[in-house]
Amino acid sequence: MAPPKNTDIREARPYFRFKRGFMTLFIETESKETLLSVRARLLEMLAEHGGGDSDFDGLTVDRVRLVVQEPQQEGDSTVQFRSLEDCTPVGAAGLTDDQAVYFVLQGNNGEWEEPEIVDYDAVDSQEMDLGYA
Repeated sequence: MAPPKNTDIREARPYFRFKRGFMTLFIETESKETLLSVRARLLEMLAEHGGGDSDFDGLTVDRVRLVVQEPQQEGDSTVQFRSLEDCTPVGAAGLTDDQAVYFVLQGNNGEWEEPEIVDYDAVDSQEMDLGYA
């Protein structure tokens, strides 16, 4: 019998940065866990720590979508996103440990919001210009 494989903990239990605007939540996952399960845990965290944000009041799992940014082609400035499928296990979703996963909400009109990527360097520059740093 072969000895047990020495698995990197980050492969077996990767964590991801779930982002929406300036908000970032860190969730450790199991590689066999489905993305639907991860999304449900994200909702639990938002309910617990949402700070009374009305965007999260009464939010259900079917009104949250998880998306990742696709690699950009050289010379292409357009940002493309790919939706993550609920039934896919984390380990089979093409994600890497510590990757940013954006969560977007479905509005009352049925439209999905666009992912908001915050350029923290620009924010830091603005704060310095305003004398906040």
